[in-house]
Amino acid sequence: MKKFEFRVGIQPDVNHSLRKAFEFARENDFDHLELLMDHPEYHFEAVSAAEILELKGIFEVDVLFHASSTSTNFLSISSEMRKASYRELERTINFARKCGAELVTFHLGWNPGFITSEGFIFKKEWYSKHNYRVITDEMIPFLKTVDTSLLALENTIEMDDRTEEALKLLFSNTDINLTLDIGHSNLRGHELFWNNFERVINIHLHDNSGDYDRHLPLGRGSVNIDRIDFSTYNGFLTFELRNEKAILESKSFFEDYLSSRYG
Repeated sequence: MKKFEFRVGIQPDVNHSLRKAFEFARENDFDHLELLMDHPEYHFEAVSAAEILELKGIFEVDVLFHASSTSTNFLSISSEMRKASYRELERTINFARKCGAELVTFHLGWNPGFITSEGFIFKKEWYSKHNYRVITDEMIPFLKTVDTSLLALENTIEMDDRTEEALKLLFSNTDINLTLDIGHSNLRGHELFWNNFERVINIHLHDNSGDYDRHLPLGRGSVNIDRIDFSTYNGFLTFELRNEKAILESKSFFEDYLSSRYG
């Protein structure tokens, strides 16, 4: 089969200890682990850089980080919550450097909807001006103060025109990298990220049927991986299944896919 330049890794099974995550990655020939900072056993307040460096050396597995996306929100209505989110991201970047990590993926954040007597209500127009302002007035200046070579912004939420406009300004005013999540794209399009594919250095691989973010094994849904030219891509590929069985099923599917498409 053709030799590829990309590196294939995983987010750990959520039931794995840190050591077990490294063992599983090595036993199954994965190149890297993407450690979730939302997981209580992987967060930098739960483990030391020395522990991660030791495990990297023992198992010869590289490390990426996924910054917290549940306790941070760069689109929060509260300025104090946004400030705390930037502090947490800075701490994650600093920890990543100590660990010799190659990448920190982060999410933009989210806007809340509300449960009412008539059901769940969410309106993008409530947040349109706000999202534009905080991205342009806060995120762009922040990114100019940090080493963006270590950072990658992931496509997540549904975006209105103003949010997309703000992200276009962010792309043109910084050299931020991108993490392209093909499962999220299958749900929400995110053509802005596809149109800036030259910035993509990490691809999250999982599947869904276009209904909700199910993180199914590859081949179980409607995600179209044909959109990616794997023969020219030289970044990270990260299976985002967080379950041993689903990871191995996806690995097998992906290897068969590469063999059939590229020979």
